[in-house]
Amino acid sequence: MATVSVEVGRRVAGLTPRQAVSDGVLVIVFALLMAPAAQAKIEADPVPYTLQVLFVLLTGLVLGPWRGAAAMMLYAVMGFAGLPVFARGGGPAYFLTPTAGYIYGFIVAAFVVGMTSQMLHARFDSAIEGSRGAILRFVRIDLLAALAGVPFIYLFGVNHLALYYVLATDELNPWGKAWSAGAGIFIWYDVLKAAIAAAVVSSAGMRREGLRGNG
Repeated sequence: MATVSVEVGRRVAGLTPRQAVSDGVLVIVFALLMAPAAQAKIEADPVPYTLQVLFVLLTGLVLGPWRGAAAMMLYAVMGFAGLPVFARGGGPAYFLTPTAGYIYGFIVAAFVVGMTSQMLHARFDSAIEGSRGAILRFVRIDLLAALAGVPFIYLFGVNHLALYYVLATDELNPWGKAWSAGAGIFIWYDVLKAAIAAAVVSSAGMRREGLRGNG
């Protein structure tokens, strides 16, 4: 997180005042959107079903890597400060709960999605033309970029959950249990969320200059 903070700061320093204000507003807006996404939930133990992953992927696709990561970092800071923006509240103690690892994963996933999207745009944009262009951009760029972020959410979320099982329970297979409860049951839902995020970005035409900028 420190490295991300330094790089975000360096990029912000190189912006014009107008760009800095615009980027700051976008980062705040997407961070705030995570709060209702967290509250739109179905309770389950230990990990609830929420819309957070959908908005994380949208953030990376729309804002790019650095602004996307900054938005998720702001979201984490808001929760750490005590605002009830997480699925089950907020505050410093929340980061000791079984599901706290997903919050770290959101930051990395937003960055990965944004960076993957930029790389795929550079690779395929000039080669995609004609009536099939929208479909090809959806599949080759936006969908692949969104899917690229999902494993990183699981990487942090599952390992943190497994560590909780190791330290706080007598679970004989903590990583197997953590994978089953924290990722396995969510895979198809998160693939669907990736498809929805990619479809929204593709249909809204946010893949070029303008809202997405250069990340």
